[in-house]
Amino acid sequence: MSITFKLKRKKRNRKHGFLKRMATHDGRKIVKRRRASGRKRIAVHA
Repeated sequence: MSITFKLKRKKRNRKHGFLKRMATHDGRKIVKRRRASGRKRIAVHA
């Protein structure tokens, strides 16, 4: 059996990374909410 999930770091960061979040209004709201809840990690790569 082969492994089913192959981690693609660049693709992942481009889709869910900090810069992508900050690029849009809604993305900034996500970051704000996650900061407010006291998250250790705000985005995938931040």
